[in-house]
Amino acid sequence: MDLLQVLEDFFQREAPLDPGDGIVVAFSGGPDSSALLWGLSRLASGRQAAIVAAHLDHGLDGGSAARAAEAARLAERLAVPLIAERREVPRLRRSGESREAAARRLRYDFLERVRRQVGARYVATAHHRDDQAETVLLRLLFGSGIAGLSAIQPRQGAVVRPLLELPRAALAHVAAAALAPLKAALDPTNADLRSPRNRIRHLLLPALGAADPDVVSRLAALAAAARRAAVSLDRRVLGAACARGSAADAAIDRGRFARLPGPLAPFALAALHRRAGAPHPPGRTAQAELLRQLDHGGHVGCDCGGGWRWQVEGNLLTLRQIPREETALRRPAIRRSSSPFTYTLEIPGELEVPELAIRIRLSRRPVAPWMLRGAARAAVLALPLRDGDRVTVRNRRPGDRLRPLGSAGSRLLKEILIDRHVPREQRERLPLLCVGEHIAWVPGVTIDHRFRIAGQTVAWVAEVVPAG
Repeated sequence: MDLLQVLEDFFQREAPLDPGDGIVVAFSGGPDSSALLWGLSRLASGRQAAIVAAHLDHGLDGGSAARAAEAARLAERLAVPLIAERREVPRLRRSGESREAAARRLRYDFLERVRRQVGARYVATAHHRDDQAETVLLRLLFGSGIAGLSAIQPRQGAVVRPLLELPRAALAHVAAAALAPLKAALDPTNADLRSPRNRIRHLLLPALGAADPDVVSRLAALAAAARRAAVSLDRRVLGAACARGSAADAAIDRGRFARLPGPLAPFALAALHRRAGAPHPPGRTAQAELLRQLDHGGHVGCDCGGGWRWQVEGNLLTLRQIPREETALRRPAIRRSSSPFTYTLEIPGELEVPELAIRIRLSRRPVAPWMLRGAARAAVLALPLRDGDRVTVRNRRPGDRLRPLGSAGSRLLKEILIDRHVPREQRERLPLLCVGEHIAWVPGVTIDHRFRIAGQTVAWVAEVVPAG
């Protein structure tokens, strides 16, 4: 299969490329991305398009800086301008984030910044057929459904992956010919068997291939079939759930959604996310919270991860991207004490809780004497979090527990509020600051003992301030 013809077909079928358009190529300096950079540089010359290579040094091993320098030499050999940056993954990992997930997040953030910087239309990555097969096996091992089995998508927003039809060996052959006498750089982290993908690449797939030499093609064909099935399912589910005559692109009719058979609700929400352009489907916890709020009736305030939020507008359940800077343009405060709410906050930062007409602010500061005296609308906390991590702000749920400061064990929040003489009508209106599954702070009541400061000189300060 000819690489240049594959690229030509892809940009005619999947991603229109007009004169003057730009493409940022994710360039590691390895054989795959070198073949892609060579091919796109040839394609672009005939399309009057601009190509820029972008290299991110992840700082994952001692040789990463040398590979970054080698990537610069290879890009020069291919006569393509290069933008490079170093972002040390070990230092920038978020709490609970794997090394691979952190590297992927930082890489795509970098590529999008470069795309905006140079005014390009697309970001192109060198994922190929073998990567697709590995991803299908990973998704099978983690129990994915149809959407997961469709694996790597040819196009997601501005990100395009034009080489999914080609095997790794074909790209290595192209790269060797294009770069001679130079050679593509090899990343030793791709041989680290602590990574699940590397174990699949170096152990599982070769074992499967010994029994069936065509296994990679079969797995890639499964991904393509799952993608077609997912598209058909999206169309049918959204057709059943969307409001008739509605022009809203990212909204479904609340009543029609409620009448869907239970097993179809996750498909409808995942389809809604894809229609809205959200990069990932909602997690199970977020789905359960949304369904709980919908069953409860009234206002819905529910974040679903990745900077997206579900809202009910009239009879429509909508999906909206949360503005990076929360503003006062949000809906007016809803003061019914029965309204459930759940919001996420990337720290440091602040967000508005419109149900209570307040804002929650979380910042890291040096510990000062006033912080130790206690305050109804502020608390100092030792949170095991880094900049960029997320916390949750929500109201009370049945069965909530925490360990009050100084207590020997955990107790039901309901009992604590009764003991502290918090009026019944105020209990549902308390904005609980949560870290994972744990309540860290109940404003005006207590903090959880596990988050108390004990000799720290710098801590997180949570504050409740009026909205507006």
